Amino acid sequence: MIQINDLSVSLNEKTILKDINVIVRQGEFFCLIGPNGSGKTTLLKTIAQLIPFKTGKIKIAGNDQSSYNYKAMARQLSYVPQDTRMDFNFNVKDIVMMGRHAYGNFFNRREVDEDIVKKAMIATNTWKFKNQSILNLSGGQRQLVFIAKAIAQDTPLILLDEPISALDIYYQMHILKLLESLTKKNKTVVVVLHDLNLAARFSEKILLLKKGEIEAYGKCEDVLTSTTLKNTYHINTKIRNDKLIQKFDASIVSWTHLS
Repeated sequence: MIQINDLSVSLNEKTILKDINVIVRQGEFFCLIGPNGSGKTTLLKTIAQLIPFKTGKIKIAGNDQSSYNYKAMARQLSYVPQDTRMDFNFNVKDIVMMGRHAYGNFFNRREVDEDIVKKAMIATNTWKFKNQSILNLSGGQRQLVFIAKAIAQDTPLILLDEPISALDIYYQMHILKLLESLTKKNKTVVVVLHDLNLAARFSEKILLLKKGEIEAYGKCEDVLTSTTLKNTYHINTKIRNDKLIQKFDASIVSWTHLS
């Protein structure tokens, strides 16, 4: 679904990403982790054509990223930003309906658009806010609305930058399980997470970035090791397998910060 070769990105003459080589396969739940400032958001935005690059190559669905115009790209991927604040007084349903722009005219809504938007809002528990102003919602509620918009966009690839950062524990699990269910329908999910336990529980592959470079990349059990976490986050950890969920789970049962 995504193939990245020798990608380097610089902003204001500062190198943010260097020599990134990654493959994300169709239907994968793929997670980006790493300390603050490691380049996770820059990588997502670069994939989404929001940040230009001069070195390397990105292919999406087998085609060079540069071959897609705006509307064609909007049919290939949807993007949920880290910052969901808005300055305009749209109602919630209209925000989610914007996800259907790639398929038609916002002012000429088709029955199928209405149906898809309603299902996306019900799935994210945002239908109850449909007539409210986006300006009146909390940060967590806005995150749910933008996730609903991405789901309504109905793209093969969904990119999400810290989509659960403002959510309580119930909605964190609800959204991650919802995204996981989309991968069962052959959609590809790439998500930035800071919670390593959740990253381990839901991800099939993990990319760990450190200072703009790949520190580790592969299956959860190969990336989330005590040695790797010590080198990256400067903490001592113990990793355990969670028998309850029958999956590898990087439960940090103890940690100490290394000064």
